[in-house]
Amino acid sequence: MIISEEEKKEILSKYKDNTSDEFLTHLKRTYPIFTQKLEWGDTPIKFIQIEDKTKMLTGNKKFMVNKIFSIEEERWSHLEKPTVRRTIKKFIDGNLIDTE
Repeated sequence: MIISEEEKKEILSKYKDNTSDEFLTHLKRTYPIFTQKLEWGDTPIKFIQIEDKTKMLTGNKKFMVNKIFSIEEERWSHLEKPTVRRTIKKFIDGNLIDTE
């Protein structure tokens, strides 16, 4: 699926408010994401590393948000829970739309 620049901006614009830049930077540093092109598939698949385990990011957004939230919830308790969750979603969506 090819996404235009306008569509990318539109997807990320829904996360304009109620996110934390500091937490987003932490997510980028703590949870590496990489792309793997598999022989049997046409499109590359995104993977994320969580607690030294590699998980498929593509198609697992809700599970990954819950997993990262459960890990980071206590450390970032000074932020409101909806802000933490929206920032995680922004992080994941930002990486998923970078596939092409």
